[in-house]
Amino acid sequence: MTVRAETSPTAVVGADAFAGWRRNLLFVWIGVFVGLLGANFVFPFIPFYIRDLGITDKSQVTYFTGLSGSATGLSLTLTAPIWGALADRFGRKPMFLRALIGAGVLIALMGLVQAVWQLILLRFLMGAFAGTMGAAAALVAATTPREKVGHSLGLLQTGVFSANMLGPLAGGVVAASLGIRQSFIFCSALYLLAALLAYVFVREPKETITPPAEAEEQDAARGGLLDNLKVVVSERQVVLMLGVLFALWLSTTFVRPVMPISIDDFAAHPDGPSDAKNDRVHLQIVGMSFNIKEEAATGVLFGVIGLTSTIAAIAVAPLGQRLGYRNTVAGAAVITGALYMPVALAPSFTGFVLLLGAVGLFQGAMVPGTNALIAASTPQGKQGSAFGLAASMQSLALLVGPIGGGFVGGLLGIEMVYVVIGAILITASVVAFLFIREPELFESGLSARRAPGH
Repeated sequence: MTVRAETSPTAVVGADAFAGWRRNLLFVWIGVFVGLLGANFVFPFIPFYIRDLGITDKSQVTYFTGLSGSATGLSLTLTAPIWGALADRFGRKPMFLRALIGAGVLIALMGLVQAVWQLILLRFLMGAFAGTMGAAAALVAATTPREKVGHSLGLLQTGVFSANMLGPLAGGVVAASLGIRQSFIFCSALYLLAALLAYVFVREPKETITPPAEAEEQDAARGGLLDNLKVVVSERQVVLMLGVLFALWLSTTFVRPVMPISIDDFAAHPDGPSDAKNDRVHLQIVGMSFNIKEEAATGVLFGVIGLTSTIAAIAVAPLGQRLGYRNTVAGAAVITGALYMPVALAPSFTGFVLLLGAVGLFQGAMVPGTNALIAASTPQGKQGSAFGLAASMQSLALLVGPIGGGFVGGLLGIEMVYVVIGAILITASVVAFLFIREPELFESGLSARRAPGH
């Protein structure tokens, strides 16, 4: 099927409107990095916080950890389209500030809760008012010259990778030394600092904001939201990749809530399992041995996964160009699924870290590779609808994954969580190999590289 390029009725924005795009990118990057750094300060340690709130049974801790994560995913799924529509009408900068301030206030309140139901309620509200990365991407895309958008969004993503890598490490140290409640307050301060910097330094030209009346005319000319979605879902290739993308996001949200509980199994309990203040986990690296608190051990684990995932995300573009994006994604998925199986049998915390670090090395290539396939397979002019659906897959995984992992862990044991998600990833890999084709845009590049002389 030949797809014709569509012309947009949007008015041409003058070059002067983008004069400060580099400054915007810098301070939006800082906002994303500082905000997500703060989030990674506290969220990996939610199981320990739930235990501090009086839930001592391990299966109950698993259940409430999953429920708290799913609450965030549910509210994010319900509210993300609303915030997106408001951003188009009233500006992306207000939505970015809303996300940072909303997250900062709600995280501070989480540090004051006295019962687990209060924490879950605040996690639900967090999903409704936050969404930092989506707001940041929309702001950068709207205030950056078109030819620089791809490069700018790539740089913005490095803020996410850096925060995911450094946040758990720093958060583990803070939680172990100051306490988890104090970590929430520290995290809140980071969010509010990021909001202040964005408010002062980020500019959004009025020319980039579509007035409501003009937006309605554009919707009528292009076809409404439902019409755009119908075009996207009529492409079987895109639908299949959205399903694969859901499985890939699920691989993260399914297991992360139970990882700290697995760490607790490796810990020594000198004062009994009900008193975790002096629990230590043994880590041995390159002939050096460390006995560290569970919170610090959790930070080390998430930091290692963040590091290896970052390396993989950087490498996915050259691998996709050489091997094909379909093959890269499917191969990474099957290897990740196979690596999850021995995680369930890890004999020590050191082995647990090494295996999950290897998982991150391949897992980090899956989502950006799939996004590239979606971008190249979507009809011209419908990319916004396609990536809106992709964002829904992420929110749906955030909703289903934690409670699904918590359910499997509570019913079958923590070890089976890793086995189940491994099987899901291997199935997704088979689907990708059998039913997804390499887009013509990428296939032509592969053919040129395979030709003699290349």
